[in-house]
Amino acid sequence: MELGEILRLAARRAPEKTAIIADGRRLDFLEYDRLANRFANFLIAQGVGPGDRIATVLFNSPEYGVVHFGNARAGSVLVHIPPLYAAAEIAEIVERTHPRLLVVDAAVRDRIGAEVRSAVPTVMVAGSPDFEGALATASDRPPDRAIDPAAPVAMTFTGGTTGRPKGAVVSHSARYVSAASTAREHRITEEDVVGVVVPMFHAVGLMIWYQAAILRGCTSVILHKWDPAEFIAATARHGISSVFLVPVQVRDLLRSPAFDPDRLASLKNIGVGGAPTPPGLIEECRGALPHCGYTDHYGQSETGPLTILKPEETEAHTGTVGRPAEGVELRIVDSDGNPIPTGTVGELITRGPYMMEGYFGDEQETARYFRDGWGWTGDLGRADENGYVTLVGRSREIIISGGFNIHPSEVETALASHPAVEDCTVFGVPDDRWGEAPIAYVVTGANVSAEDLIAHCTARLARYKRPREIVFVTTIPRTPSGKVRKPLLRDTYLIG
Repeated sequence: MELGEILRLAARRAPEKTAIIADGRRLDFLEYDRLANRFANFLIAQGVGPGDRIATVLFNSPEYGVVHFGNARAGSVLVHIPPLYAAAEIAEIVERTHPRLLVVDAAVRDRIGAEVRSAVPTVMVAGSPDFEGALATASDRPPDRAIDPAAPVAMTFTGGTTGRPKGAVVSHSARYVSAASTAREHRITEEDVVGVVVPMFHAVGLMIWYQAAILRGCTSVILHKWDPAEFIAATARHGISSVFLVPVQVRDLLRSPAFDPDRLASLKNIGVGGAPTPPGLIEECRGALPHCGYTDHYGQSETGPLTILKPEETEAHTGTVGRPAEGVELRIVDSDGNPIPTGTVGELITRGPYMMEGYFGDEQETARYFRDGWGWTGDLGRADENGYVTLVGRSREIIISGGFNIHPSEVETALASHPAVEDCTVFGVPDDRWGEAPIAYVVTGANVSAEDLIAHCTARLARYKRPREIVFVTTIPRTPSGKVRKPLLRDTYLIG
C-alpha cells in the first residue's frame, strides 16, 4: 500500500474522530488528511517530482505527520535529519542528499547555516507564517499523481562502518508491512489513545509506531520532546492507553519524582525497543505498573520489527527479545551463512517484504548488508529450543545509546581533531540509563582536561554522541595488524 493511503483510509472511516492532540491543539482525521493533501499539492507546485528528495529537521509535532504523509502522496523521498545533529552534521547530510526543500523546527533554525540555505531552494520553519501560508494556498483535494508502492518514500540514518551515518532508503510497501506488523504484535486497536514520545525522526517513532496508530485509526497524543512528568500528565488528561518507549525513557518514567501509578491507570501496554533492554527493567516495570503489559520489540531501521516478546511471555523468557514477529523470516548463522545448532551464538539475518532498498549512495555498505537476498543485521544472538532469541552483542562496533546509533569512528574523528590528542579510541560499555555509553581512551601530547575534550566533541557532534568519560592513557594496545584491541580495553574498563 502507498503510505498516503493509511491516513486517507482512516479519514474515510472516522472523519470527525480526533487524530492528533499536541500542544493544546486537536485535529480530526478529515482535517489532517486535507492538510497532507495541501502539502503534497504544494510540493508538486514547487516542481518536486517522483523520487526527488525533501528533508526535515524536526522534533515531534503535527507538522511532522503532515510533511510525512504529504511527501508520500507527492511521490518524493523524505530525508529525516535528526534535530539533535550539530550544524556541520546537518550540512553534511544536505550536501549528500541534495533535497529540494527543507522543513525545520524553530528550535534548530540557528543551526541552518548559509551553506545549507544556498544549497536548498526552499527552507521553511514548521508552523511559521510561510509554512502555514503555503498550506493555505494549496488545494486540499487528493493530488493527481499515481504512486508506485514499491517506490522509495523515506530515508532514515543509522551508523555506518566508516563512521559516516548511512541513509537507509525504504519503500512505501516495506513501511506499510512494518506498521501493520507493529499494530498486530502490539495489539493496537482503534479504541487506543496512543502516546507518541519516541522521536519521529527515528524509524521506530514515525514509520513504525505512529503509522501503526494511524493505520488503526487511533487518537495520537504527540509530545514535542520527552519529559516524563509531561507524559504522566498527558496520560492522566487524555487517557493514553498504549505507548512505545526506548529503555532509557522507561527508566526515566519509573524513577521520575512525578511517577504515580494512579495517574497512569489508563496505560494497558508499554512497547519497548530501539536499544538493548537492560537486565531487570521489565521486572521493575511490571512491579511498578502491575496493570500494564510490557511488549519488548527488537528491530532495525533497515527492517522494522523483527522479534516480539509478548506481555504474557516476559516472566518465563526474561532476557530474550522474544520470537520472530508474524511474517518475519529470521535465521541465526555462522560467518559463512550456514545454520548453527540451537543455543549457539551466530549473526541474525533476515529477508522479507519489510526490508530496506539499500543505503543511499553507498553501494559498498549496501553490498555488505545484503548477501544472497538476506540482510545481515550485525547483531549476534542465540535461540533456544522454542525459538526465543537472546541478543549477546554485535559483530560491528556500533554503540546504541538511548536508542540512537553512534559509530565510534565518528567520535574518534572529532577527538583526533583536537591539537592535544595524539591517539584515541572509543567503545561502548553497558549503562544503566542509556543502555550503552561511549567511553574514550586518549593519548595526549599537551595538557588538556577531560572537560575540554568533551566540549570539543559536543561542538562538532550531536550531544548524544559525546564521550561520557575520557580515560587518559600513555598508549593504546593494538593487534599486530594495527587494529585497536577494543575488547581488551572494554574488559579492563569494566573491571577497573
